[in-house]
Amino acid sequence: MEVLEIIGKTFLAYIFLIIVIRIMGKREVGNLSIFDLAVYFTISDLVTMSIVDKRNELWLPAVSVAFLALMQIVLSKITMKSKRVRDIIDGKMSLIINDGQLDFEEMKKQRYTTDDLFSQLRDKGYDSPTCIRWAILETSGKLSVISKDISVTNYPDPLITDGKISFDNLKACQKTEQWLYKKINEQNIKKISDIKLALLLEQDQLILFQK
Repeated sequence: MEVLEIIGKTFLAYIFLIIVIRIMGKREVGNLSIFDLAVYFTISDLVTMSIVDKRNELWLPAVSVAFLALMQIVLSKITMKSKRVRDIIDGKMSLIINDGQLDFEEMKKQRYTTDDLFSQLRDKGYDSPTCIRWAILETSGKLSVISKDISVTNYPDPLITDGKISFDNLKACQKTEQWLYKKINEQNIKKISDIKLALLLEQDQLILFQK
C-alpha cells in the first residue's frame, strides 16, 4: 500500500512539475542564471519532500512550488525590461581576450585560469589567442569566441541596451558620450530611451534598433 502511495505521489508531482516548468518558459540549461538554478534546485527539494512525506499533504509543497514559479516569472519580466536588474541577477559578460591580448586582470577577477581558457579554446578549434578578435566569458560561464577573420563589429557588447548607455562599453571602445549622441542625431533619433539596441560596427558605423 505504501509503495502504491509513493508511486501515486510521484506521478502527481511529475505532472505538476512539467506544468510549472512549461509555465516558467524555455531556456537552455547552459544559459540559466543563478536565480534560475536556485529556483529549480528548491523546487526539486520541495517535490522530493512531498513524495516522501507520510502526512499526505501534497498541497503545501505545491503552494511553495507555485509561489517560486511566480517569483521566477515576475523577475524574468522585470529583467527583460531593466538592464540594471538583469546585470544584478545574471551578472555581466567579461572580455577575456581583446584583439589577441589576454586580460589577466579580468581573468583574476573572474577566478578564470589560463588552463580553463586554453581548454575551451582548444574545444573550439583555436590553438592561440593571437587569431582571436574577442573571447567573451558569458554570464552562464560559456566562452564565446569571435575570430579576427569573421568579425564585423568594432566591439562585441552593445553601447546602448533598453534605452540605457553602457559607459563601460563606451570607454572600452574609446568612444565618448558626445560621439555617441552625434551618431544618434545623424539617424534622426531624438531620445536615447527610444533605442532598444546600439551596436558599433567597423569603420565607426553605429547600427541602431528602435523599440
